[in-house]
Amino acid sequence: MAGWSDAAPAGGSAYGYLLSELRSLVPAGGRVLVAGPHDPALLAGLRAYAEITCFVRSQPDADALSSAGFSVLCGSLAKLTDSDQYDLVVALDGAGRLCSVEGPQFDWAESVQVLRRSLRPGGALLLAVENELGVHRLVDRVTPTAAHTDGDWRPLGEYDESKPGTPSRLREFLSADGLTPGWLATVWPLPSAPTLVIDEPRLRYGPAGALAAVVSGVTATAYASRRVLSDPRRLASTAVRGGLGAELAPAWLVLAFRGPAPSLSLPPAVLNDGPLGPLPDGRLLEELLIGACLRHDLPALRQLLTSWVAAAPGVPADNVIVSDSFTVLDPARPTVTSPESIGHFAATLLAGGYDQPWPHAHDVPSLTALLLAAAGLGVGDLPEISDSAPDSLREHEERVRRLEEQLADAAIRVKYVETELIHRDAELRKARIQIDMFSGKVGYRISRFGMRAARAARRSLRKMT
Repeated sequence: MAGWSDAAPAGGSAYGYLLSELRSLVPAGGRVLVAGPHDPALLAGLRAYAEITCFVRSQPDADALSSAGFSVLCGSLAKLTDSDQYDLVVALDGAGRLCSVEGPQFDWAESVQVLRRSLRPGGALLLAVENELGVHRLVDRVTPTAAHTDGDWRPLGEYDESKPGTPSRLREFLSADGLTPGWLATVWPLPSAPTLVIDEPRLRYGPAGALAAVVSGVTATAYASRRVLSDPRRLASTAVRGGLGAELAPAWLVLAFRGPAPSLSLPPAVLNDGPLGPLPDGRLLEELLIGACLRHDLPALRQLLTSWVAAAPGVPADNVIVSDSFTVLDPARPTVTSPESIGHFAATLLAGGYDQPWPHAHDVPSLTALLLAAAGLGVGDLPEISDSAPDSLREHEERVRRLEEQLADAAIRVKYVETELIHRDAELRKARIQIDMFSGKVGYRISRFGMRAARAARRSLRKMT
């Protein structure tokens, strides 16, 4: 299509590392088809060991790729014929942006079948499949069934019934289509540019607490200050801890073969541009602290805080795993002072709308001061805390609800004070009326005159003596 270009191509260092690990699947002089918009850095990595053909639907994108020296097919999927076959087909952008308005409109299954026919016997298909029930969809403020860009002329979303909705159904579809599913992994935190890829067995049976912390960390980075329906960090970490990480992952990455699957060793988890190292067992300190606050368990909260500042001073609570000891999850992450790390935890408590034992602490400085005292630290000059948490509608609603409760409580107090003032003002008016009434009586005047005379006689006697 002329005069138009696909935005947000698939890319990222995690994808780049995985493609370098698939070098053994491409024989010398082998051919690779890259279907859909992909970042030029990925194409440059593939070009190092294979002959690359790029398939795109945008004429400007095709011209740019051709100028860079790539073989290009531009237009509709109909241009991919059975006679032109490849050793490896890469579709990290999925199958949703492979049809143009100039050709037939294929659904997801039909698009994957075209890619499968482009494989040589023994060839491999590396395919990303976006999950319509992924965390990124559940927190998105916009609906995927409405056109938001020029490329969304068929925004089917979850209504493409040919698209599998779980990893098991994805395997079943590929097997029924004549492919042998091999490696299958989950993609976090966004389908187009993931920074974390974890294979399904590792996600289901690995150390849930540490994996949840890693997933939450990359999600926090991707969604910093973004407007969302609810906090994706909480949803992602809860899904992983609850054993639903694979079902709620933003996308799945599958490696399938046209024939028997060869022996291939891929790392169980990739973070950025390399394998994810071993992870400790235990729970994230931040989650334990939040749990103690929700239960109003002050002894447990004080124990965690004092142990934290003693064992890992200055390490943020979302970077510490607690088991028999305190273990830093990512040693390369910069540390801060203990008051700053506790202040960041206070900001997390308030921004997330979590209940806590001190309802009168409505702002970060006051809550930080209380937590510092509970940790046994002196409360001096409190640090400035900058919070880059996602701009969550649900947490906004929770804060509004708490403010409404505080306003209702203040209104009750004001009404009580007003009632007391009215009551006391009535008593004061009654007393004044009585005073005025008594001051006008004859007996009252005589008694006042007698008192003045007695005082005068007393003064005279004092002078005489």
